[in-house]
Amino acid sequence: MSKILLHVIAILLLFCFAQTGVADWPLYRGDANATGRTSDTVNIGTNLKIVWEKRLDKGYYETTPIVVGNSVFIGSYDEGIQAFDLETGQSKWKQAIPKDITAPAAYFEGLLFVGDTKGNLYALDADSGTIKWSFHTKGTIDNSPNIDVQTQRVLIGSQAGTLYALEADSGKLVWEYKTDDQIRCFPSILAGHCFVAGCDSYLHVVELDTGKGVRKIALDSPTGATPLISGDYAFVGTEGNEFLGIDWKQGKVLWRYPMRQAVRASAAYKDGTLVFGGMDRTVYALDAKTGTERWKYRTQGRIEGGAVIAGDRVYVPSMDSSLHVLDFQTGRLIQSIELTGKLSTSPAVVSNRIILATDEGVLTCLQGQ
Repeated sequence: MSKILLHVIAILLLFCFAQTGVADWPLYRGDANATGRTSDTVNIGTNLKIVWEKRLDKGYYETTPIVVGNSVFIGSYDEGIQAFDLETGQSKWKQAIPKDITAPAAYFEGLLFVGDTKGNLYALDADSGTIKWSFHTKGTIDNSPNIDVQTQRVLIGSQAGTLYALEADSGKLVWEYKTDDQIRCFPSILAGHCFVAGCDSYLHVVELDTGKGVRKIALDSPTGATPLISGDYAFVGTEGNEFLGIDWKQGKVLWRYPMRQAVRASAAYKDGTLVFGGMDRTVYALDAKTGTERWKYRTQGRIEGGAVIAGDRVYVPSMDSSLHVLDFQTGRLIQSIELTGKLSTSPAVVSNRIILATDEGVLTCLQGQ
């Protein structure tokens, strides 16, 4: 089978996962451009109930799970990375090296990619957990890898301030792109470009083929948040108490939404509306074209994990130990589920289930009735 045909198949598979709502959430924000949404055909339902819970023997979670087929993959601090059965929560395998993981994994063609606090990116066999290769980035990795399916490359940044493109099957370095400060975000991908919002206060637009920087757009404040990309536009919050709408092709900020505190959570996007939470304990819905507020909802804790949109529902994790289910159109509270521990990370949403982890080392699977 030719490489071109393989690339086409990979693209179609990822497109299908994003659009049909099958049980796959293979990347940190669901898809390569970090939209944080599922297909409208996904129906989680109301009256969410806990299907199963699994507690770590030691350590805690600071990371989002990913789901492929019937497997849930998640790394933890002090216990490495594990695979669980989606239906039952039973452990499938555990890999202790890497040990300390504070960022989500990524899946592509049978391989699982995950970074650790020592700066190593590992590729593991998704069925067994066996390590296939590793690559050292020279800085702590606290962000998830992304996959360029067209070239079959893995994109990863680290606190050393460098973005790397590696061959997915071998870990061989293809190119690197240097910034002036830490990279702590998921490197979003769209239209042959990679997007990195950096601690150097710039949004970097990088060519995927060559690793050449196309432009740097001033954000005026550092950020570790993941930029959401939709068409010609990028959206990201900053430590300067703002959320920005950016025309990345023209290289300019279109609008700024002032906040009371920083925005560290990733946004979700659907039908011209952005939904995100802030460190001010509030969930916001903004018009993507103008930045005009559509609605807001107050929680009892900071919001550090990204919201997810599934159908007409928004699922928001909060440091008040609850998952808040809101109506997408109005922001009205539909349900609030209290869990064991604070929620600092995003949920994974697949079929009729939601999987999320807490800072007390509890992995939880919820299902609608």
